[in-house]
Amino acid sequence: MSKHEEPDDAAASPADAPSTETAPRPPMTAWRRVRGAWRPRATRAQILAAILCAVLGFALVVQLRQTQQDEFAGLRQSDLVRILDDVNRRSDALEREAAALRETEFELQSGSDSQRAAIELAEQNVAVQGILSGRLPAEGPGLEITIVEGTKRITAARLFNVLEELRNAGAEAIDVNGIRMVTSSYFTDADQGVVIDGIPVSAPYRWSVIGDPQTLEPAIAIPGGAMATITTNGGRTTIQQKTLVEIRSVREPAEPKYATPDVGD
Repeated sequence: MSKHEEPDDAAASPADAPSTETAPRPPMTAWRRVRGAWRPRATRAQILAAILCAVLGFALVVQLRQTQQDEFAGLRQSDLVRILDDVNRRSDALEREAAALRETEFELQSGSDSQRAAIELAEQNVAVQGILSGRLPAEGPGLEITIVEGTKRITAARLFNVLEELRNAGAEAIDVNGIRMVTSSYFTDADQGVVIDGIPVSAPYRWSVIGDPQTLEPAIAIPGGAMATITTNGGRTTIQQKTLVEIRSVREPAEPKYATPDVGD
């Protein structure tokens, strides 16, 4: 008599067996492709370069701050007081100029006197621009400066630094050995002396400067400045304050190459 045997529970049906196939990935959309293409992929070299740039920038900032602190730390108390006085004088001059401009604005807006004030202001601007551009002679208080060479040559760069310091201190008109300085003035080295605006000039260099002498002299004689550099390298300098400095040299304005006056319609 045959005995009917039930199938073993351990033998799972094919439907119950775990599937070895993985579900297919959904197709990548166009937006996902674009986002993946633009996603930043930082390499190890790029990360290292960024760290080095950050360290270098931090070191540079620290060095600049230390240099500025050392520059003033090496000055004497009298030099620091002189620098502070110079800053205060320039601040007072700017405040006076601002007050004068406010007064001019009020006059221009005050009705009956507005036309007269406008004419006077235009005439003043013409005179000021003529002096600043070198077209007109000038006179007024200022400095007489003489620079004599020593054992070493005085380079054009050092003379140009003197010019820049005088301008920054508020000089309104400058003459060097009979040559009127303008915004386009330049210095170049030559075999004998220097060339100023195309004209050969040799030492001694005599400067006539118009401006507030109480402001100009401390600014140009500051320790570590252009004049101090010249004396350190063997040159000799003298600075004299004058109640009246006359500058008779003038410069003719250059003809424009490309610009023409706009006369309107």
